[in-house]
This record gives sequence, structure tokens and C-alpha cells, in this order.
Amino acid sequence: CAFYSVTGLIFTAWVGIMLQTQPFFIAGIDDYDKAKTSAFGAAAMFFFTFAVSMVGIWTDSSKEDAVATADGANGTSNGETE
Repeated sequence: CAFYSVTGLIFTAWVGIMLQTQPFFIAGIDDYDKAKTSAFGAAAMFFFTFAVSMVGIWTDSSKEDAVATADGANGTSNGETE
């Protein structure tokens, strides 16, 4: 999810920048201001999704570290009890 969010962020930000600086390269758009706002809004949503994904990854890795530390303190290597 994080990878797709970064890809979407890069693409939609690029489209927004193109609409802001050189809109004549993108044909078929009637309202450039609305399209630019939509592109940057989509980029913001992709950034939010990336941030939430990174928090989830960090939280999961912290839980795994805590489990590994607890197993090491009990003298077991794979979570089995004696």
C-alpha cells in the first residue's frame, strides 16, 4: 500500500505541476483550475495514505520487536514454552 501511495503521489503531483505550469501540454481539459485542484487534492490523499501505511508498518514492527524481546527474556527462541 505504501509503494502504491508513493507512486500515486508522484504521478498526481506531476499532473498538478504540469497543469499549473504548462497546461497546453494536456489536451481535453475544459477547466484547468478545477483539474489542478483535483490533482493536488488526489496527491494529498495519496500522501495521507502513505503516512497511515508507514504508521501501520512501524506499529507492526514495534510489536514484533516486543514479542522477540519477550521470547528472548524467557529463554525460548521461537515462542514455545517449556
